[in-house]
Formats: sequence, structure tokens, C-alpha cells
Amino acid sequence: MWTDTTLWLHAPQVTASSLRKCRDAGRRFSILSNFKCFKHVLQVEERNIMSHFKNGNLPGFQPKIESDERQITWSARQGIDLVATRGVVVDDDTVDEGNVPSSTLRGGLVMAISSSTGFAVPYQPNGVDGAQIAVGVLENPLPMEVDGQPTQRFTQLIVQGLVRAAELPNLDERAKQQLAGRIQFDNLEVHPGVLMHPRGVVRAAGNQTLTSAQTGLLFLMSGASTITLPAAANGLAYRIAQTTDNDLTIVGSGNMIHRGYSNASTVSFTAGANKIGSQVLVEGVFVDSVNVKWLVTNLGGTTAAVAA
Repeated sequence: MWTDTTLWLHAPQVTASSLRKCRDAGRRFSILSNFKCFKHVLQVEERNIMSHFKNGNLPGFQPKIESDERQITWSARQGIDLVATRGVVVDDDTVDEGNVPSSTLRGGLVMAISSSTGFAVPYQPNGVDGAQIAVGVLENPLPMEVDGQPTQRFTQLIVQGLVRAAELPNLDERAKQQLAGRIQFDNLEVHPGVLMHPRGVVRAAGNQTLTSAQTGLLFLMSGASTITLPAAANGLAYRIAQTTDNDLTIVGSGNMIHRGYSNASTVSFTAGANKIGSQVLVEGVFVDSVNVKWLVTNLGGTTAAVAA
């Protein structure tokens, strides 16, 4: 049986030989010096571990498992992880379709709350019943089986703090928007507010081909402009306005919804008084469990010509 032993040593006592001995013994140790603690953690792929109460396990030894090491949070000064967690219950039939085995939920999984059961479930952008609304991040891996049987589990969700975006396997733009008020991601992106609150303004003239990195921006056009949208993706959003008496045309890929069309290729403001002041909000949304389309909302009160 492998045991987890911590050795506290003063810095002058630590030598290359002692490091090797601790490593060979498969142990962890820490060095105390000048009131600072430097940790050298040795990890093994398989080991017997004591249960963690915060993961809903009963005290005692568990069968040998493979470790899943993820650094989900990032640290503030002095190495402090600034996070707040909330306890939740995960129902026994919950699975992680992206993991092997699927009966273990990966640490870092974005989670939602089922509105009908109150249980935590993996976030699904095309889900229903609350699964499409991200509320937090699973703090640690969570095996859903106990002695081979699916079991309800108690665990912790990170609901506020500093989180590494790359460690969240099911994070998308919509989930980022839903979590942005409480969670700060390490890539320091500025995410758009809800619908009418752009994160920035781009003033441009002429044709523009938008990218996913420009989501959340307001484009103020000052000349005849054709705006080509990127591939539709859930959560992408743009506001586009014409500030001069010139044509404005929005181009999709036969996947825009506007004014009686569900498969529009172009939405154009080109006639008479329907140019200056024309403004649209374009959002990528799931229209069913599979397909994402652009929902085009006319904000300017002018009339568009739509073509499939």
C-alpha cells in the first residue's frame, strides 16, 4: 500500500541525494525556508488513495485508480487560489460523454443545474431543462460509481474565482458569457455582456469579414459595406450599424433567420430611407439539438431585403 508522507526539512538539509531518496520512495516533501513553503510534488499514475470527503466519498480506502491531474485554477500573488465553491449533488445516472470511462466526470467540466431535479449536470449548449445554462466548474474528478454501482455524489463547484480556460473541456462562448460575471479566465479575454452591451466599438468603412475573435463588438460602418459572417457558432454575437446613407449587406451561408426566412443568405438595407441608421444584432444560436444558425434582429427600424 502506498502512503502519502510529508517531510518538513529546513533548506540547508536538502541535498540532491535526499531529493532522490524521497523521489525513489514515492513520497511528497516540502521545504521551509524564510517563511516560504516550496512544494515538490511527486505524482504516480496509479495508487491507493484515501477518500476526499469533498468529493462525496465515504472515509476509507478506495480501489486502485488512475490519477487525473488538472490545474484548473490560477493563482494570485503569494500563490493563493482565489475561488469560492458551492456544494451540489450529482445524480447517479450522470455521465461524461467525452471521457473514458464516461462514468467519471472530469475535473474542470463546466456544470449546470437541472431546473426539474435540482441536480448538477454537465453543461450542454444545446440542452434543455437548465442544462444549457452554465453555473460553475467541477473542482475535482468525480467517479459516479461506488463498488461498481452508479451512485448519487456530493461535490463542489467553483462558482467564483480565477480559472484556467484551457482546462475546461466543454467551455464555449455562451458558457463564457454566462460565467463571466463571477469567473475570471486566465486568458484575460473581455467577454460581451448580455445582448445589448458590446465589449468594444469598431469604426470601419468598406467590406469586412468577421472572425470569431471579434465576438461581442459593435461595428459602426461609414460607407457602403458588405459584412461577411464567420461559421455560425453558439454564443458568437455582433452588432452592426450603418452611420451614413449607404448600403449595408449582411452575408451568411444560407443559415440566417430573418423576416420570414430560416435559410437566408443575405440581409440587405439598400433602398431609399432604409440605409442610414440601419442596425442589426446577429447571434449564433442552437435552433435544435444539432444545428446552429444566425438569428438576425433588426434594431434600427428600417426595412431589409432578404434573399435565400
